[in-house]
Amino acid sequence: MNRHGELKTGYADLLRMAIPISLGTLLQFFVLLTDNFFLARLSEDAINGAGNAGLIYMTLEMVAVGSGAALQIVIARRMGEGNRMAALQTFRTGVVIHLGMGLALTGIGLLLNSGLINATIADPDIREVFRAFFAIRLLGFIPFTALLAFNALYTGTAKTWPILVIGACSAGINIVLDAAWVEGWWGVEAIGATGAAWASLCAESTGFLVALLITLKAMPEAFRPWTLLPLQELKAWWRLAYPLMGQFLTTVSTWTAFFFFVEKVGGLELKVSHITRNLFMLAFIVTQGMQQTTRTYVSGLLGGGRVEELDRTLKRITTLTVAGILFFCHGYVLYPDKLASIFFDDAEGTEAMVRTLHVLFVAVCTYSFTGIMLSTIQGSGATKVAFRVELIAVTVYMIVAASVTLVWPQPIWVIWRVELVYFSTIGLGSWLYLRKGLWRSAPDVQIQES
Repeated sequence: MNRHGELKTGYADLLRMAIPISLGTLLQFFVLLTDNFFLARLSEDAINGAGNAGLIYMTLEMVAVGSGAALQIVIARRMGEGNRMAALQTFRTGVVIHLGMGLALTGIGLLLNSGLINATIADPDIREVFRAFFAIRLLGFIPFTALLAFNALYTGTAKTWPILVIGACSAGINIVLDAAWVEGWWGVEAIGATGAAWASLCAESTGFLVALLITLKAMPEAFRPWTLLPLQELKAWWRLAYPLMGQFLTTVSTWTAFFFFVEKVGGLELKVSHITRNLFMLAFIVTQGMQQTTRTYVSGLLGGGRVEELDRTLKRITTLTVAGILFFCHGYVLYPDKLASIFFDDAEGTEAMVRTLHVLFVAVCTYSFTGIMLSTIQGSGATKVAFRVELIAVTVYMIVAASVTLVWPQPIWVIWRVELVYFSTIGLGSWLYLRKGLWRSAPDVQIQES
């Protein structure tokens, strides 16, 4: 945005918003890579148990991610309308909501860890790692959920540099504590797999504190006057938010179920899948930044009545996304054996990893287009439509995933083709809606009904 709060749509302006988000995601990738490096050195049970716990944590957190996305869309729309006061009021309300949401998610996590989830894990050693790891990991719901409200402020106002600072601080804490607590570097007493859980908790708490300090320093008006959204506006936010919560929760819970399906196939297949999930973060580095940029620009341009700029802006975003995917993910096909050798020293594991990375490359290339299409629908305020598209895609995904794991078990590289099925279905559903052009005429995220 320029100094008047108006969105600028050049390539440099798009990158100026997206790069800090993407670099923050890149730091998260290094955190995951570090986690898996140390956990893999402990044992296969350690990486599988901790990986499953991380999936459950991420699944529950999607409720807050959906809420944060709705906050971002509303803040961007109000900024596009020139109503900065309403945008900041939305942020303050979001902080309160997210703190309460974090407490609720912590309670749900405690309930699930009492045995509801553990019973679904077949291997007793993996189950024990999961239970101990998740008991610590769930404490991060409060700081991380609150942090998402701050991220919504930064992305909604197109001032994303704090995300990079927060990511750097959190990643640094996590990596250092991983080395110290998981493996006992620098003379620290090692505590095994749970050390990674404590490191993540400390990192998320640090991220929240850094976000609070940055906002108090750089944008103190965000906290004063301490007024919240009136009931009517709050209801409007909820109409926008609950489909996003449902969409993100459905997406990740389905993906989590996929890993539990794979666990029934075998330990090697599960290890390959967890590593593939983390290498997928290379694509997510790009898509996270560009999809959040898409939501802000679509919402802001619609709010400012600049509909004629949408097509050109979306083409630029798509071009940048494809270029970023090719830059970060070319190793999936050019040197997959080198990537596999980081985690495997046997021929069977290396071959499985290499062939799975070939499949992943095709999937993420598809995702570079379809993710932007779905984010366009979300940014327009048609969150119910986006949720419907997601429901259709995950239904197809679950049928195919169950077929190739539980009914007719296949090699892991065949199993991972379900990601291509999922992204293709997302693209088809999004295209069928976008081609109608109805999303361009949405005057206000408060009143749009889909």
